[in-house]
Amino acid sequence: MKVCPRCGYENPDEAQFCLKCHYPLFMSSQINLGVQPSVKVCPRCGHQNPPDAFFCEKCHYPLFEIRETKISETVKEEKSKLPIAVFEYLLISSIIYIASFFLFSFFPLYMSILNAVATIFLSLAIYKAKITWYYYFVNLSPVGLFLIKMNQFVGFLIFSFSGLFISDLMRILFLEEKDEIFRIVYIIFLIGYLGGLLIPLLYDMITVGFLVLIMESIRRISEERRKRKDLLPP
Repeated sequence: MKVCPRCGYENPDEAQFCLKCHYPLFMSSQINLGVQPSVKVCPRCGHQNPPDAFFCEKCHYPLFEIRETKISETVKEEKSKLPIAVFEYLLISSIIYIASFFLFSFFPLYMSILNAVATIFLSLAIYKAKITWYYYFVNLSPVGLFLIKMNQFVGFLIFSFSGLFISDLMRILFLEEKDEIFRIVYIIFLIGYLGGLLIPLLYDMITVGFLVLIMESIRRISEERRKRKDLLPP
């Protein structure tokens, strides 16, 4: 007599499945501690196969056991987000940059002064983001603007050279934050700073890039303040 391990029903010795709950009884008869079964009974048709068979000789049902294993997901170590101070300094510097560009046609001297102030805040953002030292070449931007009145070619060349570091800074921010908006700003800045050497009108693209940067910085600062407000006790 075969006792079903699931429901306890007593079945005849020749029964392959429990007559009450249809649980396979031949599997329980084969389970012996450390003992290999002499035959492999097909769970589909009940045919007895050699112990090394992978498929049933009669119905070709697979006899090998597929064990279900838990695959632990590889959790990427999330990079720590850049401190919010980075975006606060970017916001201030971007506003001053745009103001300096608008003043260029009327007060060229004030433009270079404002641009110098903007690069100071940009340098603070670089410092807070802990980016490589050579990005401080962005401070050459006001020098280039100041030299434009003396030697236009040299002035614009130095200005565009410093702009390459500002552009690449956006690429670094994209790699850190995985936010496509910084890649877009990076492309806009490249067009503005490099294209402006050939077509001065393209320098206006720099203003567009800083406008996008302002909007993104405001969004991130607002989200951070909202999170801090939610953490405060009622």
